[in-house]
Amino acid sequence: MGNLHTRTVDPNRIQDENFMAAALDVARVIGERPWPNPPVGAVVVKDGQVVGSGAHQRAGQPHAEQVALAQAGAQAAGATLYVTLEPCNHEGRTPPCAPTVVRSGIRRVVAAIRDPNPRVAGGGCRFLSERGVAVQLGVMAREALDLVWPFVVTGGFGRPYLELKLAQSLDGLFAPDPRRRDSHAPVYLTGTLSRVEVHRRRCWMDAVIVGEGTVLADRPRLDARLAGKPGDGPRARPRPVCLDSDLSLDPSLVSDPWLVLTGSAALSGRRARDLARSGAEVVAVPTRNGRLDPEGVLDALNEAGLRTALLEGGPRLAASFLQAGVVDRWTLFTAPVVLGTGVGWPAERGAKDSFSLTQVTRCGQDTMAVYDRMSFLDQLLKVMA
Repeated sequence: MGNLHTRTVDPNRIQDENFMAAALDVARVIGERPWPNPPVGAVVVKDGQVVGSGAHQRAGQPHAEQVALAQAGAQAAGATLYVTLEPCNHEGRTPPCAPTVVRSGIRRVVAAIRDPNPRVAGGGCRFLSERGVAVQLGVMAREALDLVWPFVVTGGFGRPYLELKLAQSLDGLFAPDPRRRDSHAPVYLTGTLSRVEVHRRRCWMDAVIVGEGTVLADRPRLDARLAGKPGDGPRARPRPVCLDSDLSLDPSLVSDPWLVLTGSAALSGRRARDLARSGAEVVAVPTRNGRLDPEGVLDALNEAGLRTALLEGGPRLAASFLQAGVVDRWTLFTAPVVLGTGVGWPAERGAKDSFSLTQVTRCGQDTMAVYDRMSFLDQLLKVMA
């Protein structure tokens, strides 16, 4: 027999990961999405017990560290602060956090990642180190970066973030042949766990986008009702958005708070007035070759204050946004079924951008593959350096 090798497990590392996981959970338990700021969570730990916790709720409100330290009070002295993002050391709508950390008497700070903003990255950690606070970086960095990914890839929301979600069969089809459908109920290729994951992703989206064909065929609710656990994400409902270039949509299928984006030629017609009476908001965007211009769609979302969006339409709609090069992340679910015939990609679907594989996860019997236009690994190395 060969020599037996034992792997040493660092109990301090395990403890750090457990408390950082707690900080990540705190960051997710918020009422609203905090955009344009990134979500951040923090916990203060003393003698192995959490004595303070906090999350950043929205722009202009106290940062996570400030909330956690205020809750800990005098117990912060000599304690460890776990925070999902490096404490800031620059003036914004709120005072910088790093000086508050020093004044509290915190002995050690464990930060998951550096600030992704290159203008201020490392400033908070450097400030703390220079004043005798021990700083450790990189604990659960992948999870922390994923939490703030929309903020990172848009440069702090200089434009809306767009994630594409598609579900396919093993033979690359997206739905059964429409002629075989006998109702308007949604058709699910994937299992329950995959649908729960989609709803978790919706929690972080200001908008969920579909085309009028999906509205007609599936009557989707586009909410996050399956994401019922506290750590699944913000409780605010995403706004449903329908893309309909000629307003062929039946007004009875949408109401408040639906946003319907259409071509300018259709905006003055009777159907637009009927949709408005049903409670939907109708906005015109530029068209290109008879279809809504994807960049114009994102401009309209930006004007409406919608900073993150999940595109859930069919393959034709997906192809148009891929061709325009505006998809930041592509999440692809694959179900272990073979349809044989059904809905596939349109004949022309050339993508303008390439993607890198970020993650492959099992969701029940399905697989979920996440692809990013900006390399997640490259950014991870930067925020851990």
